[in-house]
Amino acid sequence: MSEKSFQDSWMLLTRSAGTGTRLRILVALGPVAALACLTMAASRTIIVVDVIVMVLVACCVVVPDTHFGTLVVAIIGVAWLVSVHHTVSPWSLGAALSLLVFHTALAAASIAAPSAAWSPALRRRWLRRSGVLAVACVATWLLVAVVHGRRLSSSAALLVAALALVAFAAMWARDVALHRGALRTDHQAVRR
Repeated sequence: MSEKSFQDSWMLLTRSAGTGTRLRILVALGPVAALACLTMAASRTIIVVDVIVMVLVACCVVVPDTHFGTLVVAIIGVAWLVSVHHTVSPWSLGAALSLLVFHTALAAASIAAPSAAWSPALRRRWLRRSGVLAVACVATWLLVAVVHGRRLSSSAALLVAALALVAFAAMWARDVALHRGALRTDHQAVRR
């Protein structure tokens, strides 16, 4: 990132309004919540990680379309793996949802200028997609919580069932996405 692009991004940020401001607030709050979940799950805080993450988050707020967000998620993930030893901690669900908010807000902030107005349809699309991912996070955590502690090691039947479920879900998601795309295309053709 050059000095000029940072200055341009800072100038645009000072002009942010409405949705752009709310997205940048979510970009800042997501990692803070994830670090709070990390602190609660590990029963201690790692000051160096907190400081590095907050500096990177500040960079993400100013310039959302960089790789700083990837570093934030990677650092929090590595810190989680190193310091939390409880497999099904409910704090892991909170951290996952916090990082989902961070990632979604960062991606949304990177596609439009800070002062851009978002249409209700665009807002609904992003909320719907985020909602699907949030449900998947909760379902995954529940599945791990149910399976944790049971003796299911090397279960070929469980592996085949899980792979079949993933394949079915992928085919369903593909069909829904293609079907909705076809409907939009047909509807747009009718309007013209």
